[in-house]
Amino acid sequence: MSAEIVQVDILIVGSGPTGSSIALHLVQQDPKWAERMLIVDKAIHPRDKLCGGGITYLGENILTDLGLPFEPNNFSVREVQLRYADKSYSFYGNPVFRIVRRREFDHWLVQQAEARGVAVSQGEGVVGVEIRPNFVQVTTDKRTIQAQVLIAADGSRSFIRSRLKWDDDSRVARLIEVDTPEDPQQNWNFRDKVAVFDFTHMTNDLQGYYWDFPSYVDGVATMNRGVFDSRSRPEKSKADLKGVLRDSMAERARSLDDYKLKGAPIRWFDAKGQFSQPRVLLAGDAAGVDPLFGEGISFALAYGAPVAETVADAFARADFSFESYRKRLMSYSMFKQLRLRVAIARFAYKLNSPRIFRLGWTAARWVVARTPWRNPDYVPAKPLVQ
Repeated sequence: MSAEIVQVDILIVGSGPTGSSIALHLVQQDPKWAERMLIVDKAIHPRDKLCGGGITYLGENILTDLGLPFEPNNFSVREVQLRYADKSYSFYGNPVFRIVRRREFDHWLVQQAEARGVAVSQGEGVVGVEIRPNFVQVTTDKRTIQAQVLIAADGSRSFIRSRLKWDDDSRVARLIEVDTPEDPQQNWNFRDKVAVFDFTHMTNDLQGYYWDFPSYVDGVATMNRGVFDSRSRPEKSKADLKGVLRDSMAERARSLDDYKLKGAPIRWFDAKGQFSQPRVLLAGDAAGVDPLFGEGISFALAYGAPVAETVADAFARADFSFESYRKRLMSYSMFKQLRLRVAIARFAYKLNSPRIFRLGWTAARWVVARTPWRNPDYVPAKPLVQ
């Protein structure tokens, strides 16, 4: 390791959607922030990332507010079908959400930050962190970085969070997935632009769903199939995720043994959790995202605005205690919705009665039928204003 010591005002660890969103929001506030920050990441873009890849209008609206047209390759889902056993209903949109490949989407976001003057050091892993009275000292495998503010945007397995022995009881969800190449002419998901969320296995201890997401990988039609288990009720038995995936794929004439299985954790949001300590902020998956549907990208992007405001305010007042960070997060509509999703997940995934599930399914269909989501031409995302 080099003896080089670099000093910056803001160090962002992690160049995924959260890290890039924070940088882009800061530069949108004032272009001069680009000269005062550095993003480091042990990965090199484009890199693969385990994720269903869904971006709802919530995330698309954030990109619009940043002045970014949706340029990455994506599959526009026009219908979302929710299933439980023999019951199902759909809601529609133009689109309901977009499905991206993370290697393309994340790389594009990093390029947007770099185009605005933000320095991004890829292939540089953090190996140590120490909070000093007047700065945070971060050691990487290349150098030492002294920062006034450290932002941990390094994912569910956050090294920063672990090294600083973050003291809370936030929960970690589980997901596994496979990619299955498909003939788009024969596959109805591609033909009709339909994504499926199947909650049938909730009565088998699964606190989540099986999904079918149509997408394209290097131009090849590929179904992303997986299982999300929120573990929002940790006292309940763990579901056999591999068994759920195997059974669900068998119902669709696919064998799990024919494909490469991938898995990863997702840290879910807890409004009572610890989000900061002096000079250090948690953001994105390192802080927590959606435990109901596992929607990660949109909420990862959502951390950008409150973090940027918190950091700018800290420098303006020369107060790096970050005592207002939690309050600022909770004041944003995205995080109010996130708190609601946590409450719904804790309630819904506590239930075990098929009869109650069916009643809930009937009620949900009635609610959706009285919203704009009943209309296939409904456009939920706001247009980009140039």
